[in-house]
Amino acid sequence: MGYASMGRICSLKCTKVLIAVLTFLASFLPLAFFLVYHFTFYYLRNLVGLYVILAILGLCSVGLFFATSFSNPGYVKKLDYPTRMFDYLKCSFRGGNPPRFVDMMINGQPTKVKFCSTCHTYRPPRSVHCSDCDRCIVRFDHHCPYVANCIGYYNYKIFLSFLLLSSLYFSFLFSLFIFRSVEFFPSFQSNVNQSPTDIIGTIIFMIITFISVWLVFGLYFFHMFIVRSNLSTYDKLKEHFDEFNPFDRGTLNNCKAVLLYNPKKQTNRNQTIYNPCAMYTLQSNTKSLDKTLSF
Repeated sequence: MGYASMGRICSLKCTKVLIAVLTFLASFLPLAFFLVYHFTFYYLRNLVGLYVILAILGLCSVGLFFATSFSNPGYVKKLDYPTRMFDYLKCSFRGGNPPRFVDMMINGQPTKVKFCSTCHTYRPPRSVHCSDCDRCIVRFDHHCPYVANCIGYYNYKIFLSFLLLSSLYFSFLFSLFIFRSVEFFPSFQSNVNQSPTDIIGTIIFMIITFISVWLVFGLYFFHMFIVRSNLSTYDKLKEHFDEFNPFDRGTLNNCKAVLLYNPKKQTNRNQTIYNPCAMYTLQSNTKSLDKTLSF
């Protein structure tokens, strides 16, 4: 790899980190401004309880932001180059790549499982190789530039929790900004002259918060909409299951499978299905296979 290629990669990574940092600042600078400049206003009116609730929501949102950014989305383990892999069916080492695609029946519908030439392994169904992370992600949803991480099977619940709590946080913060601005708007000019930082900062951050409320709430409700059909963002955008979704188990079971699961307990159950060392020999019990592949 040349210096030019390495430079482009470093520049791209720095850009992605910068986007995440700017997202963090745009989300939580309004909170810092509010806590610093409006404490006296709420304290004098015996409304410190609202102030405390906002601080708790903000801190929890910050925690979930970092949890989403640094969580494992469900990386598929990279293997050695296939020529070094031992084929247990033939009792010999492979001389080349295994078949590019393997057909697999899921809920009565044939589904193609693809061999990843980068990770040298078969991807589980609905998994995608993310070019940003350079890894295959189990039940890939999307790569989120705002948290600089992929969203997949392992961290989807954390991501949804972050969206929900952020929606409540932005809504509550916007309401408190409105409540504060009601007082200074009637005599706007004189208030600006007395405390320009307070008034102008409140207006700017109120606009940012208003935009954030709609964006985050919209994103949260979009994900709730696709969860009921057991779809991912990638599935929805690519229109993979417009005619028939083999992973759809009904609204209640879909919500349970996506929202009330422990991915670490599922990993070992699926490992034999996705084992390339066995040339992807599939289990014959299709009923248990359907249940296993509910994600």
